[in-house]
Amino acid sequence: MNLLRRLSGLVTDALEPRLQTVRGYGKTVGEHFRPGIAAHLATAFVGVGALVLAANFIVEQGVLIEKTTQITRIEPAPVALPKPLDADPGLPPPPLRLEVSTDALLSALDRFGSTVIERAASETEQTEDDYRRALANLDHEFKDLVARSASIPGKPIARLTSSLKQCETLAAELVIAGDRGRDLVREHAKLLDELNSRIKNSLDGSLKIFGRVLARQSLMQLSADVDALRRSSTALGSSGREDETDIAWLMKSEQAAQKDLESNEKSFERSEGVAWYTDMHQSVAGLAVLRVAIRQASQQLRQQSEELLQQSAKLAASIPRKMEGPEIPIVRAANHRSAEVPAAPPEDSPAATGGPVSVPAVVETHSVTTQGPHDRSKRRLIAWISVLVLGLLAFIAVGTVLSIVRPVRRLLDATVKLARGDSAVRVLRGGIKELDTLAVAFNAMAEELAAARAAACHYQRSLEVKVAERTHQLKELAEQDPLTALPNRRELFALLNAALEQARADGSRVGVLFLDIDNFKYINDSMGHAFGDRVLVSFAQRLQGATQGIGFAARLGGDEFTVVVEHAASIEDIRLAGLGIVRAFQMPLLIDGRELIVSVSVGASIYPDHEHGADALLKAADAALFRAKALGRSQLSVFTPELLDAAVAKFATEQGLRRAVERGEFELVFQPEVSVETLQTALVEALIRWRMPDGSLSLPGQFLAIAEESGLIIEISDWVLRMAVQTAAHWHHGAWPAVRVAINVSPRQLLDQGFVDRLQELLHAHRLPARCIEIELTESVLQTGPATIEALKQLRAHGVAIALDDFGTGYSSLASLEQLPLSRIKLDRSLIAGIDTSARSAAVARAIIGLCQGLDLEITAEGVERREQFAMLLGHRGMYLQGYLLAHPTARDELIPTMADVAKRSQELMLLSQLESTTSIPGIRRRS
Repeated sequence: MNLLRRLSGLVTDALEPRLQTVRGYGKTVGEHFRPGIAAHLATAFVGVGALVLAANFIVEQGVLIEKTTQITRIEPAPVALPKPLDADPGLPPPPLRLEVSTDALLSALDRFGSTVIERAASETEQTEDDYRRALANLDHEFKDLVARSASIPGKPIARLTSSLKQCETLAAELVIAGDRGRDLVREHAKLLDELNSRIKNSLDGSLKIFGRVLARQSLMQLSADVDALRRSSTALGSSGREDETDIAWLMKSEQAAQKDLESNEKSFERSEGVAWYTDMHQSVAGLAVLRVAIRQASQQLRQQSEELLQQSAKLAASIPRKMEGPEIPIVRAANHRSAEVPAAPPEDSPAATGGPVSVPAVVETHSVTTQGPHDRSKRRLIAWISVLVLGLLAFIAVGTVLSIVRPVRRLLDATVKLARGDSAVRVLRGGIKELDTLAVAFNAMAEELAAARAAACHYQRSLEVKVAERTHQLKELAEQDPLTALPNRRELFALLNAALEQARADGSRVGVLFLDIDNFKYINDSMGHAFGDRVLVSFAQRLQGATQGIGFAARLGGDEFTVVVEHAASIEDIRLAGLGIVRAFQMPLLIDGRELIVSVSVGASIYPDHEHGADALLKAADAALFRAKALGRSQLSVFTPELLDAAVAKFATEQGLRRAVERGEFELVFQPEVSVETLQTALVEALIRWRMPDGSLSLPGQFLAIAEESGLIIEISDWVLRMAVQTAAHWHHGAWPAVRVAINVSPRQLLDQGFVDRLQELLHAHRLPARCIEIELTESVLQTGPATIEALKQLRAHGVAIALDDFGTGYSSLASLEQLPLSRIKLDRSLIAGIDTSARSAAVARAIIGLCQGLDLEITAEGVERREQFAMLLGHRGMYLQGYLLAHPTARDELIPTMADVAKRSQELMLLSQLESTTSIPGIRRRS
C-alpha cells in the first residue's frame, strides 16, 4: 500500500546523510583512479567483443517454438432421453447470483491514507485540496458500495461504517496535530528571532571607533551562544525524526545562553537596562518551554500516524474483494415464455420424441516445440563478420590511441622544458584536430613568454636603478620628518643618546624641552589641514632659528616638537633657553601673507638632575608640559618629581575609570532644589559618585576632567542618563508622580547626533513624560557649534527642560541667554557666596535675577549654606534654592523620606529669617 511506501520513504530520508558519505567516498576514489583513453577504448573493445560472442551463441543455440492445435473428435454412443409430457412446462432456467466489487473503495481508502500523511507533514494549498478531495472520494465510494450492496443480506455494512468514521476521525486529529506542531515551531523561530534581534540592536548601539565595535565580552558571548542556539534549533519539527544528539545539543545551547544571562545579570542590567534583561531572561525560558511542547507534539504526531496506519490496515482487511448474494431462481411466467429460458425442443427432434441425442465432439489443444534447421554456411558468415568487426574496432582503437598519446607526450615534454626556462622550445604538430590546435596555441604561448621574459629582464635592470635611488630617499625619510625636514623620532633618539654620552664624558648637562602648539586643533578645524601643515612648516623654521647655538630641534608627530639643549653648564641655562623659545613665538608668523600668532607651551627635564635615559627624560618633559598647559599656556614648566606623581595618579585614575565602567562602581545621588514659593522640593539634581574599591566615595571633580580627556565621558554620561531616567520613572509611577530630575550632559554627548533619539527611546521605554527630565549643561556648549544648539531646540520641542549650569563664571553668559533655548538658569556658587556680606555681590545677584525674571526663566541658586543667604533669596519669583543648608545629596531609596525633612527645615529657616532685622546695606540682612 501507499502508506507503507510512505514509511519506506521516511526511512530513506533518515539514511540519506550516510548515503551521501558513501557517495563522497566513491567520488574521492574515482578522482584517484581515473582511467585514460587507452583504458576507455579497451573497455569498449571488450564490450563489443562480448556482444559479438553473445550474438553467435544465440544464433547457435536458437530454437523455433510453434504452438499447434490438434482436434480429436470422439463419437460417443447416442443417449436416449425420455419424451417430455405435454403438461410439463419445461425445465427451469439456471439460477442468478448478484456480485458487488469493492476495488474502488479500497483504492479510495489507500489514496486517503497517503493524502492524510502528506497533509499532516505539510500545510499547503495543494496538500489541503488533495486531502479534501480524497475524503470526499472515500465518502462517495463508500456510499456507492452501500447502495449497490443493499440487496445483499448479512454483510457487515454497519461495522464498516463505524470503522470508516473512526478512520476519518483519526485522520482529522492527525492533521490538527501536524498544524499544532508547525505553529509551535514557528512560534519558537519567532521568539528566537526576537531574541537575536534584541542582542544585535544592543551590539549596533555600541561605541564605534575606527570601524571596530567595542562591546563587552559578555554581550559578544551571549550573541555567539544565541547564534549557536539558532543553528541547533533546526532539529525541531523535522517531521518527527529529531535526532537525540541534535536535541541534546539544542538543550546545551539553551543552557549556555541561560548561564550567560545569569552570570552577567548585574552587568546587563546596568548596560542595557532591567527591562532588557527581564525580556531576555523570559525569552530564553520561553524557548525551553516551546522546545518541550514541540517534542511532545512530535511524539503525539508519530503515535497518531501509527494509529491511523493500523486503523487503515484493519479497515482494508475487513473489506472483502467482492460481495456475493445468494442464488436467485428464475420462475417461468404462466402466460408467456421467458426470453432467458430456452425454448422447448421441436416436436420432431430426438429430445422431443424421446429418441437418442448426440454428444458434441471433444477438442484437445497442445503445444509442439521443434528445433530449427542447422545451416553451417550462415554460421561461418556470421563468424567472418564478427572477426571483421573486431578487427576494424581494434584498428580504430590503436589509431585513436596513437593520435592522442604521441601529441600529449610531446606537449608534456615541451611543458617541462618551458618550465625550466627554455623559451625556444616548440611542439611538433600532428595528431587529432583538437590536439593539433592545442600545439599551435602552445607554440604561440611560448613565443609570448619569450617576449615577456626579455621585457622582464629590461624592466629588472630599470628597477634596480630605481631601487638604488629610492633606497637613498628612504634613508633620508628614515631620519627626517617629510613635512618639516626636522629630525624625526628615530633620529631624535639617536642624537639624544649621543648627546647624553657626551654629557657623561665631559660632566655637562643636557636639557630636553617638550613643545606643544597651543590650540593647534582649532587652526586645523577652522582653516583646514592644508593650512595647518603650512603653519607647522613655518613653526619649524622659526624653531630652528631659535635653537641655533644651543642644540637641535626635532618633530615627534602632530604639533609636538622637541628641543635638545646640549653642553649646558647649569639648570638656569636650560631654563633661559626654554624661556627664549617661548618668547620667540610671541611674535606672529607670516603664512600666505597672513599674520598668525601661535603660542607654545614648553616642559623641560634635565640630565642628570631629573633622569638619565632618553625615554625617561622625554616622559619627565611631557609631565612638565602638562603642568605648563594647566598654568594657562604659553608657559615654561620645569620638571619636578611631584609632576610625575601627578601624571602617575592621573593614569591610575584613568585606568580605574575604565574598570569602574565594567564593574559598575558608579552610583547616583540626588540633591533637592527647593522652591521659595512653596518651600517644597520641586526637582532634584542627579549627581554621580564613584565608589572606590576601598569603599570610599570619589566626587565628580576628582575624576570627570580625566574622563573628559580620555573619552570615557561619553560612556559615563550615557550611564548617568540611563540610570537617571530609570530612577525618575520609578518615582513617577510610585510615590512622586510630579518628579523632575535634572541631569548634567557634557558637550561631547550633545555632539552625538543620536543623543536626542536615545533620550526619546529611554522616555518611551520607561513610560516617562518629557516634563520629568531637565538637561543641565555649561556655556561651553556654545563652542561646539550650531549642531548642538539645534539638538537643544529639538529637546525643547519635545518638552524637555534645558538649564544653564554655573552661570556667571564664563565670558559668554549673556550670549548664551540669547542663543540657547533655556528654561532655567543656575547661579554659580561663586555668585551666591558673598551676597550676605558684600553689597556688590548682592547687587550683581539682584541684577542677574531680575534679568532672568524678565526673560521668564526659572532660577536656581547653588551653594546656599548659610541662613543669611537663604533669607536674601526669599521673595523672588521663580527662585529655587540648592545647598547643604537645606539638604545633602541623598540615595534614591532615602530621598522620599528626606523631602519631608527638607520642607520642615525650609519652613523653620523662613520663620527665623522673618525674625531677623536687616542691616543698613539695602538688600543685605545681618548675619547671626
